[in-house]
Order: sequence, then C-alpha cells, then structure tokens
Amino acid sequence: MTTPQPWTSRYRPKNRGDFVGNEQAVEELEKWIRSWRKKPPKKRAAFLYGPPGIGKTSVAQVLAREHDYKLMEVNASDTRNKGSIEETLGKAVNQNVTIFGQRRMVLLDEMDGLSGQQDRGGVSAVSKIIDQTTSPIILIANTIEENMQDKFRAILKKVKSIEFKPISSAQIVSKLEYISEDQGIQVHPDVLMEIAMKSNGDLRSATNDLEMMASGKKIVSPDDLAVIGHRDRLDSTPNILNKIFTSRDFREARRTINQSMIKYDDLYEWIYENIPIVLDDPCERLEALEALSRADIYQKRARTNDYRLLKYFFDLMTGGIAFARKNSKGEGYRDQLTAAIMGAGFTPSLISTINVPEGIMVKPNRWLGKDKWAKLNTSLRGLGASWVYGKNVWMLPYYREPQAKWRFIRTYHARRRMKSVTRRLAAKTHTSSAKARNEILPLLRHMIRSNQAIYDDLSTWMLETPKKKLAHLRYMSFTKKPRDFVSLENYSKYKQREMKKKIDNIKKASETDLRNIERWLADEKKNASWSK
Repeated sequence: MTTPQPWTSRYRPKNRGDFVGNEQAVEELEKWIRSWRKKPPKKRAAFLYGPPGIGKTSVAQVLAREHDYKLMEVNASDTRNKGSIEETLGKAVNQNVTIFGQRRMVLLDEMDGLSGQQDRGGVSAVSKIIDQTTSPIILIANTIEENMQDKFRAILKKVKSIEFKPISSAQIVSKLEYISEDQGIQVHPDVLMEIAMKSNGDLRSATNDLEMMASGKKIVSPDDLAVIGHRDRLDSTPNILNKIFTSRDFREARRTINQSMIKYDDLYEWIYENIPIVLDDPCERLEALEALSRADIYQKRARTNDYRLLKYFFDLMTGGIAFARKNSKGEGYRDQLTAAIMGAGFTPSLISTINVPEGIMVKPNRWLGKDKWAKLNTSLRGLGASWVYGKNVWMLPYYREPQAKWRFIRTYHARRRMKSVTRRLAAKTHTSSAKARNEILPLLRHMIRSNQAIYDDLSTWMLETPKKKLAHLRYMSFTKKPRDFVSLENYSKYKQREMKKKIDNIKKASETDLRNIERWLADEKKNASWSK
C-alpha cells in the first residue's frame, strides 16, 4: 500500500501553466536563462528572494526542465561553511555539461541558512564560485529586501536579483478551488477566502491548511475553520512597526515579537528611532520613551541575572509603546523634513513632497545651486532618505532605519583625528588621554578659536613630534622561544625582524597622528572667529 502524497507535492507546478502569480519575476528569470545560449552573461547567477511558499524553487525547477538543463540541487543549510560549499560545488560549476551531454544548472536553495557565525565564509565562498562558474547558478533565499544588504553583501553586485512577492488572496482562492474540485470535495467559498487571507500570500501553507481541514471529509463548512487557528508569520519591519504603533490590543502588539524578521535587539533600535516620527505629541513621546527605558533595564538585567525577565522587556517594548499613542497623527516626519529643507536655506515651496506607498518623494521644482543642494543632500541623508537613481528624487521612508550605525560611519574620521589629538595632548602634558579629552581639550579649543596668536603657538607645539624612547624594546617579549628554532642564530634573526616590525608600527602610528592633528587644526581654523 503506497502512502498518499501530500497535496503540496501533488499540486506542485509541473509546467508553466501551473504557476500562480509573480508573472514578471518568471519572465525576468526566463530572460536570464535564455541569455546563456551563446556565452555566459555578465551576471552569472540569479538570486530569487521573497517570503516562503510562493513558488521560487518550483519556478526554477520547471524553467530548467523546459530549457533542457540538468538541475543540480543543493541545500545551503546542509553545506553551511566555506569548505563544504567549495567541495560540493567547486567541480560542478566548471563542468557545464553532464557525461550525457546535457547542459548543467546549479540550484542553491535556502541561502538564508548561511547567516550564522558557524557559517563564516559561506557567502564569500559562493561569491568566489559565481566568478568562476561556466554554468548558470540560481540562488534562493526566504528573505525580503531589507534583510539582504547585511547577509548577502558579498554577492549582491554579482547576481541578477529577482523579487518574488506574496501571492494575492484571489489567486490563492482560485488555486484552492481547483484543488477542491480535483479532490472531489465541496468547500464553502467563505472557507477558501479565510484560508487565503490567513496565509498572507503563502500558497504552500494555504494548501496545507485546506488539506488538514478536508481530511476525511467531503464537505467543508465555516465551522471547520477553528482547526487552523492563528499562525504567526514573519513580516517586514515597516509592517511590524505599523502594527505596534497602531495597535489598540496588548496581545496583538506583543505578538509582533514572533512575527519580526529581525532580532528583537534590532527591533528595539527601530522603535527608538521612529518614536519622534510617529508620536508627535510631546507627552505621548515622553510616555513611550519611559516605557522603552524601562524595557532596556529589564533587557540588561535579563542578560546578567535571569532570562525570564525578557518577557517584561517584550511587554514594554511593544504594548507599552502601543498604549502611549492616543492623539498623535503620526506626521512627525513632515516636521523633520520641513526643518531639513529650511535648514539648507530653502523655502518649502521650492521643494515638492509627494506621498507614495514607499514613503515621501522629495523633488526640487528647479535648479537650486550646487552648494545648497549638497547641504540639502546631507540633511536628507541624515533623516534616512535615499536617492532613487533614474527618477532623480529622494525617497524618505515613513519608518526610518536606525541611524546609529551611519552616524558612527560618518564620524569615523573625526573620531580618529580626536583620538590622535588627545593622545598627543596626553603625552605633552603627562596626563591620561581621558583627562586630556575631557578637561584640557575643551579649554584649548576655546582659546585657539578666539585668538590667532594662541592658535599659531599651539600649532607649533602640537606638531612637534615627541621623541619616542625605543630602548624598552630590547626587553620586549616574543611569542616564540629559542627551543622553536634549530639554532640560536635563527632565533636572533627572528627577534630582529619582530623588533623592526614594532619600530615600523610606532613610526607609522606617529605619522598618522601627525596627519590627523594637522587636519584637526585646519578644521578648528575654519571655525575660529578670527578667520571669518
């Protein structure tokens, strides 16, 4: 007696006519496959991404078969690190035909399984294989665009990225009706619509739900809907934030923790960044920030004492924020945008702002001048806006990505210069770097900005390189011992090489400090009252 096939396998697409939704993505993938007919294209891999259960793998399998390719399927979750990936794919990608003369195509599924610490080198190994391949490679990941940059940065510029979107409820209902008729089961239309709505565009889970409800039955009524219950599904971060800030039910807001595609630490940063945007009432903003600060306390205590305290962190981070909003209209981003435009020296009438589904589209009504436009660019970038090439507009999303990382990136060189200055001050004044930065530097900065003579004297004093006493290097310790060498002569040569490296590093650090101090002095001169 044979075991009956699950419906997801039985009704899996076997030809082009079985595809449901994502017509544009299918066309893009087929066009890329056809580009391999004469020679390898510029982008030798296609990257299919989107939520699970929408047909990414099935489309790749059917198109490979229709274009007469022998498909070699590899699950990235099984070959997680650099060594296993190179061992599995290394030879296959350089053999573009099988022993029977059929062209080969490689399918690497579940690429999102390469994101952990144990998979270090996995994505870089795939990137190297893409450069060397003579066979088409299709990469598949159950992810959305916002999660791609960090995970797959090494390969994104080398691949043809094709997004597969959730399938519409109407298309899912149509497919479920076909399955019901084929199985000889009478299903109430309300049941099909409810299954489709709860699936959130996931055809595979909708098929599983219908199979579970119809098991052993010929008629399925609305009363049978209770068996499928509610299922938490991963959602994009903007949608998660929208649920938190608009929820009036504690359990609904709390459930977003399980639905988020990012870690709860990152979600905390997203919420913190967007509180001033959504909560434009000062009292409500204060209440939300107090809830978030208490949540942070519980998070720190959970890490050091008891992880059971995390439940209070989740409650305050979601429900506490949801209940803080009462009268706010959620238009704080407009105030920030107006401030950025006026801060760059423009009146709001010179800039068009249009609300679109992706956010606010910012476009100048006329040429604004190079200098002022550059200032506006900097201000908009600080708000989290991005330039849309081709359309020549700025796009400001309704929910802003946390800017802490970008602030660190933007201030990297300034912080390096400050570190060099405090190190030189500490050496000159025979004190600690912390004391030089907190007590001496603010006073010196005020003095040199107020008086040019003091600036000139201080520049000469700061740029005098103190003589490094290197005598202590003769007593430096080494990682290797005499017993590690064949002879004492070899050990002596090793010590000389290590000492030379140390001296070179000291000289290099001194030269870097000197350049940073010169740039810091130049910046201070620009801000000085006597230079204007």
